[in-house]
Amino acid sequence: MLLTAGAMVGGSLFSEATLSAAQSGSAAGKKKTIGLQLYSIGGDMGKDAAGSLKKISDMGYSAAETASYGDGKFYGRTPAEFRKMAEDVGIRVTGAHLGRGYDAGWEDWWKQACDAQAAVGGKYIVLPGIDFGKTEADLKRTCEYFDKVGAIANAAGLKFGYHNHAHEFNKQDGYVIENYLLEHTDPEKVMFELDVYWASKGGVNPSAYIQKYAGRFPLLHIKDDNVIGASQTIDFEAIFNAAYKQGLEAYYVEIEANDIPPMECAEKSAEYLSAAKFVK
Repeated sequence: MLLTAGAMVGGSLFSEATLSAAQSGSAAGKKKTIGLQLYSIGGDMGKDAAGSLKKISDMGYSAAETASYGDGKFYGRTPAEFRKMAEDVGIRVTGAHLGRGYDAGWEDWWKQACDAQAAVGGKYIVLPGIDFGKTEADLKRTCEYFDKVGAIANAAGLKFGYHNHAHEFNKQDGYVIENYLLEHTDPEKVMFELDVYWASKGGVNPSAYIQKYAGRFPLLHIKDDNVIGASQTIDFEAIFNAAYKQGLEAYYVEIEANDIPPMECAEKSAEYLSAAKFVK
């Protein structure tokens, strides 16, 4: 969820991308569960949360991952209030991005956060970033922390996971950070949400990486330079095929800063995914 500047995409390029997806098979008549990370439209959510949720529902989104949490509330509302607001317009709040490092009080904080996520109807609670320190010992301590948080999430009936950016594919003390996290956490307690865009920027082939660590990626962030599929540089078909094969449970479109208004970008991304035959 780091900001990045994306290149502007003209209508003609998007049309080609959409046409390509449509030619691979239309999903007309079949309702897909397309999720949106609400960070994508954070400004709109801050101004008019109810109206923004209605807009994305009309676009075809039916699931959401939140990006605003504090003191037991989502976007300044209690879990019950926010859940009703979303479900009234056909949006299920299935995931949340939030987090805290292992400082004093972290255990109670996570318990409250998990209780709030369960109350809003969610299944997944995802940490979008953390300081890994500088050594392997720091990485080991991070993995131990993840396992502890995962146990708290499990007790609340949730799954806890970690979301990557590009730097997790750098080495720390000789180890690729993301690989280390995957190989030194308990699969029963810790899952991973692969951001396919940032994985690509980190020099990784997302579909191959999903296959290498099959079963660890029940969630995906689907992202492009701007509109999903428009850059034609990320093989979304291969990514979805690999993800479904290893047990994909949910995916969320995420939009970073670019020259296209976020709501327009969200709408065109939903159109692409709705038309793509490879998306179930």
